[in-house]
Amino acid sequence: MKSAIVESLKSYELNNEGDFLDDLYLYYDSENYTLALFDDAEKELFSIPLEEVSISSESDILQEIIDTAKYVLNGLRVERAFDKEFICKPFTVSLVNSDFSIEEELIFLDDHTMKPENDLWFGIEKELDEFLENLMQ
Repeated sequence: MKSAIVESLKSYELNNEGDFLDDLYLYYDSENYTLALFDDAEKELFSIPLEEVSISSESDILQEIIDTAKYVLNGLRVERAFDKEFICKPFTVSLVNSDFSIEEELIFLDDHTMKPENDLWFGIEKELDEFLENLMQ
């Protein structure tokens, strides 16, 4: 999935010189077992064929896609893969349905605003307590 997202960004940059990308959409086609990435004009940038899986329900498959995408996107954020001149912030990557209605926002990036998620705050209370304890000594 990581290489597909990187290739989608490269594809957009090469084919849309001078334009800005505001959003990237991820769409799972359950009939063809593919994941497709679209730009904010709903133009397909990249498609990934998936192997048929034995997961019992489509909601389980979608949850697996969401979890994997969030993990990969956060890694790309850390690698600063979205710090490109053609990416306009705020920038989001979202899972969409066939009508391009957003099912789940996978990542939100802005230079001035941050939307915290539960994982962000995990363990921060302990770190703050340790910091304050060291400060008071």
